[in-house]
Amino acid sequence: MIDFQQRYKVIKSVCEKLKSQPNKPKRRIKNQRKIITSHKPKIRRIPSWCIDRVPADAQLIGESGSYTYILH
Repeated sequence: MIDFQQRYKVIKSVCEKLKSQPNKPKRRIKNQRKIITSHKPKIRRIPSWCIDRVPADAQLIGESGSYTYILH
């Protein structure tokens, strides 16, 4: 059975080895927006009162009540 002194030496040597190892850099979260390459057009239903905020390249498909359908 290992006595207290030997156990202490083993623990101390392991701690020293861990301290000597280099720290790996932490991964950072990227804040850059990525360009969507597989942009598929979707039909969206938006309220008619905000039709002036629709992008210029969107196609108006139709209207139903207070909503407008666009392809964008």
